[in-house]
Amino acid sequence: MAQKFFELIPPGTRFPFVKTAKYFIALSFVLIVVSIATMAFNYSTRGSALNFGIDFAGGSSARLQLAPGKDVPIQDVRDALDAAGFEGASAVTVPDADNQVIVHVKDVASIDMATAKGCEEAVNAYPKAKLKRPMSYQEGASKMFFVFESAPVYSELEAVLSKAGCEGKVDKGTGKQDEFPVEVSLVGMGVKIQDELNKALGQGTVTSIVSSETVGAKVGSQLKADGVKSLLYALGFIFLYVMLRFDLRFAPGGILALAHDAFITVGAFALTWKEFNLQTIAALLTIVGYSINDTIVVFDRIRERVALSRDTPIEETTDIALNETLSRTILTSGTTLLVVLATWALGSGTIKDFAFALMIGIVVGTYSSLFIACPVFLWVNRRFYGGEGHLLTADDAAAATVDAGTVLAADNAEIDEATGRAIGDLRAEAAAKAASQGEGEADKGQGVGAEDGDEPAKASRRRRRQRPQS
Repeated sequence: MAQKFFELIPPGTRFPFVKTAKYFIALSFVLIVVSIATMAFNYSTRGSALNFGIDFAGGSSARLQLAPGKDVPIQDVRDALDAAGFEGASAVTVPDADNQVIVHVKDVASIDMATAKGCEEAVNAYPKAKLKRPMSYQEGASKMFFVFESAPVYSELEAVLSKAGCEGKVDKGTGKQDEFPVEVSLVGMGVKIQDELNKALGQGTVTSIVSSETVGAKVGSQLKADGVKSLLYALGFIFLYVMLRFDLRFAPGGILALAHDAFITVGAFALTWKEFNLQTIAALLTIVGYSINDTIVVFDRIRERVALSRDTPIEETTDIALNETLSRTILTSGTTLLVVLATWALGSGTIKDFAFALMIGIVVGTYSSLFIACPVFLWVNRRFYGGEGHLLTADDAAAATVDAGTVLAADNAEIDEATGRAIGDLRAEAAAKAASQGEGEADKGQGVGAEDGDEPAKASRRRRRQRPQS
C-alpha cells in the first residue's frame, strides 16, 4: 500500500509568478511611497521622522510604578512634568502592566563640565579633608571620583556637592592604602522624575522605579550612525556573497529585495509611531538574514532548473522553480510567523516591538523573494545579457568541448597513420627477408639431396619450419 504524505501545494501547480509580479511590484511601490510620506508627515508635525528612543535621540527614560488603586490620569502626569521644567517630556501608560507609566525626557543624569568644575572648587573649600589630586570626571558620565589626604565625613560631603549642583550619593572608593578615595554616584533622572511627580501629585503616588536609563546626545548620534552602518555593511557583504555564490545576474535582485524588506519595516514603525531603538536595528538585521536565506533557496532552484532544461525560456523555468519551492517557502515562513505572533501577543515592552518588526519583515520578505528578487533577476538577464545570460556558460563549455574533441581526434588520426605506416614497413621487411631465406634454403636443399641422396620431402619440411610467420 503506497503511503500518502500531506502536501500543502499539490504537484503540478503552475501559478504565474512572472506574469503577476507586476502587481506586487506596484504594491511595493505604494507601500514605499506611503512609508516616505508618513516619515515626512511625522517630521513636519512631530519634529522627527521616526519615534527614536533614547538610544538614538538621547535623554532619559524611566518606567515608574504608581501606587496600587490610585487612579492618576496620564494627562496629569504630563502636566506635572511640564511644570517641573523637563524639556521634551512625554508619558504613556504601559498597556500590559498594572498601573505603570513610561516617562521620556530629554534631560540626562550627567552634569556639564562647568558644573563639575564648580563642584570641585566646593570640595577644595571643604575644611575637614584636603584633595590630594584633581577630580576625575568625564562629561556625560554618571560618577565623579575624588582622592583625599584624610577621610572626609560622607554626609557633609554630600551636602557640599548637592549645594554646588552635583547631587548624588557619596561612597568609599578603591585606591592605595595611604589615600582616601571617594566615589560620587550622581542622582539619576529616574529619582528626579519620581521626586517631582510625588511633589506635584502627592507623596506616595510613585512607589518605585521599575527601570531607568540615560543616554547622552553625542552617544545617541553615534549609535544612530552605527546602526545605519551595520545595515549597509550587511547588505554589502550579502551582495558579495550572492555574486560569488551564483553570479552577478542574481545579486541585484537579492539586494533590492532585502532593502525593500528593511525599508517597509521602518515605514511600519513610522506609521504606528512605535519606538525605534537599538532593538529595532537588531530586528532589521534579523529580517535581512532571514529573507536572504529564502531568496537563496529560490535562486538555487532556478539555477538547477536552467541546467536541466536549457532550451526552455528562462521565464517559464523561473515559474517552475518558484512553484516547486512554494510549499517550502510557505511552511517555513508560516511556522516562523506563528512563533513571532505568539511572542508579540504575550510579550511586553521592547520584546513586543521586536516581535512586531519581525512579523512585518517575515510577511514582506516572503513575497519579496517571489515577486521582487526573481523579476529583477529576469530584468537584468534581459537588459544586460539579451535574455541569454543563463546560456553563456553552457555554450562556452560546449564550444570548448567540441574544440578539444576535434584536436584530440586529429592527434589520434596522425598517431594511427604513423603507426600504420610503421607496421606496414615492418611487415614488408619481414616478408622480403623470409622470401630471401626461403630461396637460399631451397637451393641448398636441392644440392645436398643430389649429392647425399636425401628425399625432397625432408627439404620441404625444413623450409616450412624455418620460414617466419607473418
